[in-house]
Amino acid sequence: MTKKFPSALQVRCNEPMARHTSFGVGGPADYWVEVRKLDALRLALATADELGLTRTVMGHGTNALVADAGIDGLVIYNRCTGFKHARSKREIQVESGHSMAQLAGRCARLGIRGLTFAIGVPGTVGGAIYGNAGAFGSNMAAVLASARIWRGSGEQDTPATELGFAYRRSSLHNNPDNPVVLEATFRVETDRASVLRDELLDLARKRRASQPQGRHAGSFFKNPDGDFAGRLIEASGLKGLRHNTAFISPVHANFLSSDRDGRADDVLDLAIDTQRRVAESFGIVLVPEVRFIGRWDERIEELLHESHP
Repeated sequence: MTKKFPSALQVRCNEPMARHTSFGVGGPADYWVEVRKLDALRLALATADELGLTRTVMGHGTNALVADAGIDGLVIYNRCTGFKHARSKREIQVESGHSMAQLAGRCARLGIRGLTFAIGVPGTVGGAIYGNAGAFGSNMAAVLASARIWRGSGEQDTPATELGFAYRRSSLHNNPDNPVVLEATFRVETDRASVLRDELLDLARKRRASQPQGRHAGSFFKNPDGDFAGRLIEASGLKGLRHNTAFISPVHANFLSSDRDGRADDVLDLAIDTQRRVAESFGIVLVPEVRFIGRWDERIEELLHESHP
């Protein structure tokens, strides 16, 4: 099958996804390729469609749990990090594989205000738009002007107002076209680099103080209206709960973590148990924030069914 891929794409077979996710778990992708230029990303997307392969685009794998059984089709590891600053227009253009945290630092050094909050967002620009990621009181919907989106029929510039942003989601979620963000345009202002640097350092300190180190995907569950998932999990007596190689962090209860050489199935079992016990204690069904990718069994439906009692 690899012979069908263009020579410009250095495709690997049966690539272990545990190497490419922050959980450090997950089975092999049928095919895997790393791209560093938008033209290579376009080529990979078009090739997958031409070959009839399922395509999955991943950034840093920081908001994803990959099944132990692996992933069908082609996984595209997006490392496209281009950056342009049109000072006269008060906007920046950033390619979708750019790290959010590094973008915050880059903007601060250049005296660009608007994306300081991104220091608290793991992952890349594309994934952050997909899930309307946010931190420290802001989110992508507040700063995004437009995004260039790849769809099966081509690509187009889409205003942020047409992306259906809501809490930790967008209209890109569960879309049959399987759209992919190529690059984004953000609205920004200017400020002194020294002021932005100090703000960034303060936010980074707050993040280190409140979030655990280790193998996790950040916040696992979305916060329900008027409450916090971490508070509900802790109040249910689950802080430190363990299922084999997976455990709830003793530092922050909404961080589900994995041991070295852990298993995705253990994380899933822990998530299902956590969701069930919080529902029993408070009548609130926690909804996962992370993406579940790959060949999962029927247990995944139990976790993802938002009306689960």
